[in-house]
This record gives sequence, structure tokens and C-alpha cells, in this order.
Amino acid sequence: MKNLKTLRLSANYTQQDLALMLGVKPKNISDWELGKSQPELKILRDIAVIFGTSVYDILSDNLVTTTYWKPWNKDKSIDTFWGHIGILLYNSNFIKWYPITTQTANIVENDLIELDSEAKNQILTVTTLNNRLLYINKKIIKKISLLDDSSDIPKDWEIPWDGYQGLGAEEFYNLIEEYFSDHVEFRINTSENLQKIIEKIIKDNRLTDENIDEITNNIYIYFHDNTTETLFVDDILEFLDSISDVIILENKFIRCTDINGEIHFFPIDSIGLIDTPLYQFKKEVKKIEFFKE
Repeated sequence: MKNLKTLRLSANYTQQDLALMLGVKPKNISDWELGKSQPELKILRDIAVIFGTSVYDILSDNLVTTTYWKPWNKDKSIDTFWGHIGILLYNSNFIKWYPITTQTANIVENDLIELDSEAKNQILTVTTLNNRLLYINKKIIKKISLLDDSSDIPKDWEIPWDGYQGLGAEEFYNLIEEYFSDHVEFRINTSENLQKIIEKIIKDNRLTDENIDEITNNIYIYFHDNTTETLFVDDILEFLDSISDVIILENKFIRCTDINGEIHFFPIDSIGLIDTPLYQFKKEVKKIEFFKE
């Protein structure tokens, strides 16, 4: 767990500090950082929340994203909160704002000014800090804005249900989804303190079995005429693979099958933005990685 040490040092915590927060011994922290052992899931979730990230990122060998704003951060293995990306669709006067990291802001800017060798793609892919994976059709939008956190907030800004820069950690979205989809596993694999935090988030935001899919499973397709279609797909990887075919093979239609078995074909030239749940994508990727091992 090399990422654990990186995150701990970035927060200026000693092993003793982190051990006290988690209710374990400093030797446990040392063993985890050295790869001698690994904490149980409920402790991993506590660690993810402490550092504003996810269990997925902590255990991966990839870049770790965090919702914390750390402009002084020089560690290239940590990607911290930078500000927001705004997307203005045709026939709309309302900009959709999403919190993003420093690396994401750089990728977007490089793509749009064509410093990136892949910038010729019609579709710009963006991951956000509030559990969204965005596909932006650069030909079917009015404007893309980048807003540094130190800038003034626009007058038409509307704070979404999960706050200015998301809930504070990607793991919160994972936990909320599990709370409703598998409550038994949630109780077993989540510490009592974290259970109380999740229950408060659910209560404060009036999340229920009836509306939880809106934030955990639904895909939102925004068309050039300012209409929207909401989908709950049967296989999110099939849907995202179809988008990849548009990007790589220049297919003209995106194909997906919804939860009821209906097959949809959407012409890419009619779509300005596709907004999908990031956690669901990562969960499916993790399954693939597990079977490869």
C-alpha cells in the first residue's frame, strides 16, 4: 500500500497520528505501508474518507485523486482538487459545473488548445470529484469553462445536492450505493462511526430507495436541443465501449441496452454531453482486473 504512505505524508500525519484516528497500533500502519499486511475493508474505508479519496485509489497503482485542495502539493502521484469545469450546451443559458482535479484541468486545457496528440478526437473524457464520468462532444456545445478555486464564483452558480466539491471523498458515493443495494454488507464492512456519517448524509439529502438511482446508477444524455434522456443501463461497460467505438473507430451511433432490455441507438451528432456514474465504471473495471489475476 504505497499510496497510504504518500497520502499520510501529504497530510503531515505521523504513523502515530493515523493510528490514533483509526484505533490501531502504529506498527499496523508501518506494516500496511511496507506491504507486510493489509487492513480489513472497514478500516480501508475509514482511511479513504480521512484522505478524501476511495478504497479503489488507495489499493491501485495509479494516480490517487483527492477532494482536498493542496496547491502546494508537489507529489505527482497525488492529484488534488483544483476547481471546476463548466459545460454550456446549445439552447441553454445554464452552465453545468463539476469539481475536478489539477491533472484533469490540465488535460482539458491541453486537449482544447491541441497540445495533446489525441486532441483530434471529437469526444473529451473527464472524470470529476463528485462521482461523474463525462463525455463531452466538443462539436455540440457552446462553451467549456475552467474555473480555478481561487476565482470568484459566477452569479448563476447553483450548488448541487452533494456540495461545492462533492461529498468530500469518492468513497462516500460507494458507501451510499451499498447502503441501499446491500445493507447487510454495508453493516459488516463499515465502521460504526462511518455508518453514522453515511446515515446523516442520506437523511440530510433525503435519499431513499425511490430516488437513489438518480445519483448511483442513472446515465444522463444531454442533446443539442436542450432535452435530456435518463437511462439505467443493463451493462455500463457495454455502453462505455460503444462510446469508445465512437472515439476510436468514429462510429456514428452509441448503442446501449437499458435495464428493461430495450436497445437504444443515439446519433453522436445529436449529443452534447453524456454524464455517467464514475463509481459504477470503476466497479466493473475492478471485476475485470480480479478475473485477470
